[in-house]
Amino acid sequence: MKRVEAGLLKGLYDLLEEEIFYYHLLVEELKKESEHLRRGSVDSLTESLQSLEIHASTIRKIHESIQKTVGKTLALLSPGEAERGLSRLLVVLPPQDAAPIKSYQNTVDGLKIRMARINERNKTYIKESMNYWKDLVSLLIEPLAESPVYVQNGKKSVSGSLPRTLNRKV
Repeated sequence: MKRVEAGLLKGLYDLLEEEIFYYHLLVEELKKESEHLRRGSVDSLTESLQSLEIHASTIRKIHESIQKTVGKTLALLSPGEAERGLSRLLVVLPPQDAAPIKSYQNTVDGLKIRMARINERNKTYIKESMNYWKDLVSLLIEPLAESPVYVQNGKKSVSGSLPRTLNRKV
């Protein structure tokens, strides 16, 4: 492999590692977000959301750099090639050079699955909390006509007659 191509691949590997690093940071921040949600810490949650946005933005920038580097590498290795993605680069590269890229893809896929799970847990928690508050507020806005919990003098008068088997009065 030529020196220029080797330099591009080294740069690509560095970018891939950097992207994985920021994905790890993103996963950790999502975990923190879960903790902040459960504790109800609004300030910490706001900080966490800002950090998530910064990490996601950084990942997008790194991903753009990866795409450019892949395009340059493919232009050198396979000049007539129209497709400029990592999957095409894997086909063109020798197996020993493609192995780190395959490992990167597996790692990123695993991190994306973890992020999706954490996000789903957070969404479920938020939905359950919202339903709880909605039910609580609806009780305050629209109180029940007859309270099943508090009964005056400890006895509840029966409206209508009970079936004979349930009527204990003789």
